Amino acid sequence: MKVSRDKIVLDPFSVEDAEVVDVRFDGHRVWSASVPYATDGEIALTWPKALRTRLVGSTTVTVTDSVTQRMMDTAVDVRFTRKRERLELVDGRGRWLAMTKWDRLGPVLDGRDDDLGATLLVNGKLLVDDLEAAGHETYIVGGTLLGVVRDGGLLPHDDDLDLAFYCHAENALDIGLESYRMERMLQQRGYTVIRHSLAHLEIEFFNDAGEPDHYIDIFTGFFRDGLYCQPFALRGEEVRPEDLLPTHPRDVEGVDLPEPANPEAWLSYAYGPGWRVPDPTFKFISPKSTLNRFEAWFGVFNRGRVYWDKRYLEYERAIGFGDANRPMRRFLRDLPANARILDLGCGDGRWATEMSAAGHRVTAVDYSHEALRVARASDVEDRVDFRYLNINDRAALFELGSWMLGTGDEWCVFAHHTPQALTRGNRQNLFLFFDLVLRGRGFADIISDETLSAVYERGKPSTWHLPLAWMLREAEGHPLDLRRIDSWKRRDGRHFRRTNNVRVRRTTGRIEAGDRAYIRARNEREKQNRE
Repeated sequence: MKVSRDKIVLDPFSVEDAEVVDVRFDGHRVWSASVPYATDGEIALTWPKALRTRLVGSTTVTVTDSVTQRMMDTAVDVRFTRKRERLELVDGRGRWLAMTKWDRLGPVLDGRDDDLGATLLVNGKLLVDDLEAAGHETYIVGGTLLGVVRDGGLLPHDDDLDLAFYCHAENALDIGLESYRMERMLQQRGYTVIRHSLAHLEIEFFNDAGEPDHYIDIFTGFFRDGLYCQPFALRGEEVRPEDLLPTHPRDVEGVDLPEPANPEAWLSYAYGPGWRVPDPTFKFISPKSTLNRFEAWFGVFNRGRVYWDKRYLEYERAIGFGDANRPMRRFLRDLPANARILDLGCGDGRWATEMSAAGHRVTAVDYSHEALRVARASDVEDRVDFRYLNINDRAALFELGSWMLGTGDEWCVFAHHTPQALTRGNRQNLFLFFDLVLRGRGFADIISDETLSAVYERGKPSTWHLPLAWMLREAEGHPLDLRRIDSWKRRDGRHFRRTNNVRVRRTTGRIEAGDRAYIRARNEREKQNRE
């Protein structure tokens, strides 16, 4: 076996009939990969990008068969860089990382020295009890069900618990309403709820230091036109209602969790007939039509959140995204007397804290709990009202807007590089929100980059941009006036980007952006422009 910063090269004779292998650093599994066909007498495993960038220092590399744990060839001591220290693939909290099914590094059960597995199960049991007490028929699914049925416990490469509840509604609207009722119930019981869509909730749990520690997914299972649907990925006829209910208790490492009536049916449906053979590389591959259907029915509210969580996980103090001093001075100079400030997408809270220190009443919101952790810790005077808010979730955004109106105050909104990190569809939420809350002398300042980042990556919202022309076009049909009040070049790493400050004020008129007649007229104008 040969190991370099680019790849691992294996002898086909040592691999034998293995189909999936585990790669370990100093005994810790960091990656599982399907074995490719040999080329020129060698089998090459190319490091995934997320892992390759962390190959610094020295370690002992072993490769084993995922099923039998048979070791391929002998272990290899490798030094990837001049750094002599042992390679520790850990996050900011010292948790060992491994490649996940989402093609990114994340903490998994296998690398934790604490009792995370036991804690997950205890919290899972409490959550199930609360769900069932509220009338929600709940059962374990996904990797949790797979590990329990096949291996008798939690999968070592998993990082959460997977639950689903049986929803008797068929209409997407009714399903969404049921999910919102569940969310309110859980919040009343003290849970921290993160909404991925109208059919998918995540329950976040924190350690004693107030840091995000682990989570439990709650999916929605329902039948439509004879097909079992479980957004975000599953839709088919292989599962019937009698395969799900009634559930029965299954002992999972000393904790009883509800199992579907016929777990094998669900596992065959989700993982295929080979589900009994371990495959840490498995990924759900859904037809595009299924993904589009679920996205249209239930939306996608979680875009970018994991990226920002991972970014702010490494922060111990607030440093601010970009340099907001120039637009912030203009914003505060024009602020009406006694107006309150909303920092929309506050990140680590540096700019919210500085505006508050200048004597203003500031509420700051973000959808990254890691960012809010840093923000609250940095606000030593406890002046800022930091809140969790997902702008992608229109209902949650309007709930905040309703609260703002209820204060009776004038509000001004500081949106520093936030709109450019949203998708085009979800930016419509912002324009609707501005129409709701910008009353009297209130205004919003949108600071965004006109030019694309020199290191643009689709999966990194920090590298996205929002040209003025896009913003003006997207705001059409809303009773809003958008005007660029400033433009400059800001440093972005080793490069510069053109940045705009666009002021938004509410005007008279009604919202037309969602009217079919307006959409048809707009599409006709676009067609004429193309011709």
